[in-house]
Amino acid sequence: MNFQVPEYIRTLAPYVPGKPIEETQREFKIRRVIKLASNENPLGPSPKALQALRKMQKDLHRYPDASAYRLKNAIARKEKLDAAQVLIGNGSEEVISLVIRTYAREGDLIACPEAAFLAYPICAQAHGVGTVRSRNDAELRADLDDLLRVTRENERVRLVFLANPNNPTGTHVPDQALRKFLAEVSKVRGGSVLVVLDYAYWEYVTARDLSDPLKLLRDFPNVVVLRTFSKIYGLGGMRAGYGLARAEIWEPVLKIKMPFNLNGGALAAAEAALDDRAFVARALKVNAQGMKFWEKALTKLGIPYWPSQGNFLLCDLQAGLGMTGAEVYQACLRKGVIFRPVTNYGLHQALRISIGTPEENRIGLKALIEVSGMPGTRLRRKA
Repeated sequence: MNFQVPEYIRTLAPYVPGKPIEETQREFKIRRVIKLASNENPLGPSPKALQALRKMQKDLHRYPDASAYRLKNAIARKEKLDAAQVLIGNGSEEVISLVIRTYAREGDLIACPEAAFLAYPICAQAHGVGTVRSRNDAELRADLDDLLRVTRENERVRLVFLANPNNPTGTHVPDQALRKFLAEVSKVRGGSVLVVLDYAYWEYVTARDLSDPLKLLRDFPNVVVLRTFSKIYGLGGMRAGYGLARAEIWEPVLKIKMPFNLNGGALAAAEAALDDRAFVARALKVNAQGMKFWEKALTKLGIPYWPSQGNFLLCDLQAGLGMTGAEVYQACLRKGVIFRPVTNYGLHQALRISIGTPEENRIGLKALIEVSGMPGTRLRRKA
């Protein structure tokens, strides 16, 4: 067959998600498998979301509301914005793709730091758009001076992507530095460069110096903010996300967004979850306790880690154990524990650990100790 496929599609390396539980069970013929790989909410979905899903089952034969009116307005009320400032997406990845399709042409560029979420360059290349990367500092924080440099020097950069906090590192850039960066980018090429700030983990943030995305949205007209229901609300399987920006930014995007991009169940579940304050509070408590558990355990094992503002922790196994993240990942799989290697981010020495329930954390730690060859009896008992 002689079908013509563009070069940028043929050379595209697709995103590789975390290994599913079912696949691990089949491959290693084990029943009990825990997944601490994909930054999912270990408590499951919001109970209010589940209740909303049960109620809407009778309407499964109906097409969903193409305008996402109820969800869009619920988000706008919560964030004190106009509904026209909200764009609903099939996960935040769809919003990323739509923004690139709208504001960049084939041959243009996006800019992002090293070890940034892989969806940014993948979505860009899928539309014939290239990626230029900036450096990170020694602590794996984005070097905003270098990100500004590559944005200025490459005249075809149309969009800048920056996650705050960042996945997979968990690091963040402080408010003062980010505001200085945004002010400078607004001067580049007449203010035509969009800055997409990914705040997927905003609800987990405890650092006082991390910028409030809504204030940035108010102060900088070229900013787009990404948010998701996949993390704190426990709706990763529903694929519901959204973008916040000035209405004029969304006007051309809406022309290419397909109707019914979110199914009826996702719309209903997301709207209900948005109001589930008790569930969010419980999830934050579990995450804070789990983070302390892993920080303490890794410290006792002598494994360095990067302080995180998300629901996951990145640790340096090369420095702590003399092993790569991929080696530990493979060994733990056989014990029924799925962590996340980050070799595809260029971090061969590291492993990302999602925060689980107390029991999942203990099982995960036990597997880590066993594959490391360290005597961990006392540590496990105290943990």
